[in-house]
Amino acid sequence: MNEEFENFSIYGFSIDYPKECRVEFNPKGRRESGDVVFHFPERNKIFLSWGDLEKATKRFQTIEAHADNSLETVKKTRNVKNFEKVSSDTVNVRSHKAAYNHVRLEEMTAGFFTGGRAVPRDACSVHVHCPDSSRYFVIYALFPHESVEKQEKAFMGMTKSLKCH
Repeated sequence: MNEEFENFSIYGFSIDYPKECRVEFNPKGRRESGDVVFHFPERNKIFLSWGDLEKATKRFQTIEAHADNSLETVKKTRNVKNFEKVSSDTVNVRSHKAAYNHVRLEEMTAGFFTGGRAVPRDACSVHVHCPDSSRYFVIYALFPHESVEKQEKAFMGMTKSLKCH
């Protein structure tokens, strides 16, 4: 493990996260499904969600279809404008084929006096289906465009460290 990272482990899986992060576990999370948020000091966040693989594979024939559905959900969010896919790739996570996506969008902030403004953001996601643990995992992050290089490095470090089974 990298000296700049610590290990988060729960329910038989683990991920390394930057030491600078504050970890927030969703109190409604359980062994079958849940999520955890890794908060960076500059207010950026990386999320890890998990759920029942059987439920996911009933809805989605492939890992790419699962990832595309997540992207469509983000695209249809009412405060998202100018959604653009920057890159899409297949990556390997613990011997599993995983779907990686990087998108660029504008997030419309609410503002009564300012009328709202468009904030450029980058979002990355990795979807993993793990038959060994009978779970799917989604790692995703949304960061300001100007910090994408630093945050994507942390994001990919976390992704590569995921031990799903």
